[in-house]
Amino acid sequence: MLKLRNLVFLLLFLIVNKIFSIVPDLENRDQSKVKNDILDTYLRSMGKWDIPFLDLLENKSGAACIQWPNMTEDFLKEGMFDALGYSQNIPNKNASQIAAVAGCKKMKDYYKLGNTCKCEVVITNDQNQVILPIVKFDRKKEFDEAVKLYKNEKYQESHKKFLKLSKLGDSASQYNLSTILYKGKGFPQNFNKSYYWALSSKLYGEKKSDILIKKSTKRLSKEEISQTNQELKDNLEKLVMNKGALHSIVPLAKWFVTIPEKPDYSNAYKWLSVASAFNIKNTKIARDRIFKRVNKDLISTIQLEANEIFDNVIKINKTNGVNQ
Repeated sequence: MLKLRNLVFLLLFLIVNKIFSIVPDLENRDQSKVKNDILDTYLRSMGKWDIPFLDLLENKSGAACIQWPNMTEDFLKEGMFDALGYSQNIPNKNASQIAAVAGCKKMKDYYKLGNTCKCEVVITNDQNQVILPIVKFDRKKEFDEAVKLYKNEKYQESHKKFLKLSKLGDSASQYNLSTILYKGKGFPQNFNKSYYWALSSKLYGEKKSDILIKKSTKRLSKEEISQTNQELKDNLEKLVMNKGALHSIVPLAKWFVTIPEKPDYSNAYKWLSVASAFNIKNTKIARDRIFKRVNKDLISTIQLEANEIFDNVIKINKTNGVNQ
């Protein structure tokens, strides 16, 4: 059993595509909700001018001058856009969008907003047209900057960057974050959090993490270790089920193989089935090896659950405009 457990652990590997946005903390927010909140803010702003956009004649479009760095949760609850544009009863959708943006630009110029915001289409007829400014995240550059900050003893700034990378599934950053917390660099020592990130790093594939795990667990009670194990599992599940995070699937499968005193092959098989469906490297081999350990009476139920998870992740990422 131990031999199989270790073999499966070594087989699992994950390549993660990262994203970055100038929208505050977008990687930890529901992108679909952010889009809807921006639309709601536009409608609320139009209401300030007593213009009921939804009652206008089609084809109609609405545009707002959006300051993306200011699109915080607080702003989207109560804030207003400074410049707006709209159109109605236009022959086609494209023309209605052009007219709305033109109106927004006139209001932007009138209030002398300069380069503080950009007029963008928010809605056409009843369709949300918000496009979030997402670009590929340069993980290596961000990691190198975090390391440089650490070497220059700017520990809090380094911690912030490593934490951001860690939440995106970067195992080396998770290891470094664990080290900062264990040593108390820039923060009071926290062995519990150090263990959390060391364990996460191991599940994401960092081989050096075993040393930190051993050091941290020596300073924690059995109850604290158990609670942290459970917390990590719960957070990995939430990342997949609530945010469609593909990078969390394989570590979650590893958790069920390596953390419980008795490996939970049923749940490991379920998550590896989802991972292999997304064509994540090496997971098909690991899934087939785990399958041999699963109670055959449970296979149909497990596969049904795996399909439900797969469909849910597809739906979330489609809503958020993320390619699988």
